[in-house]
Amino acid sequence: MKHIVVDLEMNNIRQKSEARRICTMETIEIGAVMLDDNLQEISSFRTYVKPEYNDGIVKKISKLTGITDDMVMNAPTFNEALRMFTNWCLGTGDDVTIYAWSESDYSQISKEMILKEYEVSDQEADLLGNVWSDFQQEFDSHLGFERQLSLKMALDMAGVDFSGREHDALDDARNTAELLQIFRDEELFDKTLRKIKEYMEPTEIGSTIGSLIDFSAFACA
Repeated sequence: MKHIVVDLEMNNIRQKSEARRICTMETIEIGAVMLDDNLQEISSFRTYVKPEYNDGIVKKISKLTGITDDMVMNAPTFNEALRMFTNWCLGTGDDVTIYAWSESDYSQISKEMILKEYEVSDQEADLLGNVWSDFQQEFDSHLGFERQLSLKMALDMAGVDFSGREHDALDDARNTAELLQIFRDEELFDKTLRKIKEYMEPTEIGSTIGSLIDFSAFACA
């Protein structure tokens, strides 16, 4: 079994485009890491993706992600990039589980496949036809949080500094993978997150600390 953690960065589809009836964003970067049975990284994947429904990268997106027009000008289209990604996933010949931080990345891929008429091969059916594992939801639920945590905040709780640049698809995937390893390793979990989980347990008044803290100021990566 191979475990793949994926992250997407996206750009706005231009306001007057008919494409917005299907989705309002399109993928401009795919980043992913492949982990072995011990959740150790054995391979990585990154490609920029050329936007097809906007002439360039929106300024706020470029500032957030560091992705410029020049970086995507000669990049593969979405259909080409997605095929590259699935070929990489399937190249091991092993079963694969895909994780993302939140369900939004799979939702984006699904809508964009419809928009861009992506033809799913028989080999890709399991990868693209089944919802990816939502690690953010699993993390929040297990620790007792009723509001979604950003990836950086979850890492902070585990005592891990974010490595690289936030909203860089490969860096986000790699940091998510590190958190996944801590979360799934009983010894590491006990050292870092066990006390938080215990604090989040229901109190005598029927509330949880998680429900009493306002996390609205934290962005959900």
